Amino acid sequence: MKLSEIISKYECTVYTPDLLTNKDINYGFCADLMSDALMILNSVKDPRILKESILITGLVTNQSIRTAEMLDVEVVLLVRGKIPSIKVVDLAIDSRVILLGTKLTMFNTSGMLYADGIKGINYDMQW
Repeated sequence: MKLSEIISKYECTVYTPDLLTNKDINYGFCADLMSDALMILNSVKDPRILKESILITGLVTNQSIRTAEMLDVEVVLLVRGKIPSIKVVDLAIDSRVILLGTKLTMFNTSGMLYADGIKGINYDMQW
């Protein structure tokens, strides 16, 4: 699914418009605990998976951006209508992380993305 389709369909706010590209998103995962998100590093053997992934979170702090950086995930989607501070947006820009927001809940966002063909990342992905 193209990132532009996600932005349109999920009525996303784009907090980092200068970084916006129409990249393909094929995988996704959710976490509010960034330690859970970092567990992905131990399981994903193909780095292309992370390049094609979106991190869905309700954590609106620098930690979500730093976690995306460590994982080489280029897109973070904030849920539940949470609005990042200017400090978080600036870090996203500096880190080259596309930062989006939606009013949808994490559950609904994940379910809709899955229905649209986005695959979830499991802790034992080999492909």
